[in-house]
Amino acid sequence: MNDMKRKVEEKFNDLGTCERGELEPEEAYKLLKVFEDEIVMRYVQKMETDRPPQFDETAGRDEKREVDDPPGEGPILRWQTRAVFAPGGDPWHPKNRKVKVSVTVKELGLSKHQFRRLRELA
Repeated sequence: MNDMKRKVEEKFNDLGTCERGELEPEEAYKLLKVFEDEIVMRYVQKMETDRPPQFDETAGRDEKREVDDPPGEGPILRWQTRAVFAPGGDPWHPKNRKVKVSVTVKELGLSKHQFRRLRELA
């Protein structure tokens, strides 16, 4: 990592020639973009070599979960509600708030049967 910092600092000093008028801004920009791409590629290669080995994703897959479940704790229930906060108010009034709720099934503590029933109702 210190090697990369050193290279970036050297390139920064090299591009100082643009400020002194020794290099045109367009040329300096092109040199910077080439250097930036090179540094990013080196960093990606370094991260790939330093990364621990990846395991087969299908080996640990939970067969009980449905395919459309998000990663994490299980299915998420979402719904939107328009709430009228003043009695007799118009539900489409701009000052009324739109409420968004996102709850995980684990937080609700529902059984699979209760969850299926709730999904049918929604």
